[in-house]
Amino acid sequence: MQAQRKPVGESLTHCAECEEEIPEARRLALPGVKLCIDCVQERDSSFQTRAGINRRGSKDSQLK
Repeated sequence: MQAQRKPVGESLTHCAECEEEIPEARRLALPGVKLCIDCVQERDSSFQTRAGINRRGSKDSQLK
């Protein structure tokens, strides 16, 4: 699983994707923020995790 990285640097005043204004409260709460809330939610909802492969095999599979 990839760890989420915190935004770094100066916050943008407008979203990097849709160019809507990012509210000042969000910029202050998350220094370095680059996306508006709507774009973050859209990106998060479209993210799909891939099923991992159990290379060691579970104990149940070893008992069969």
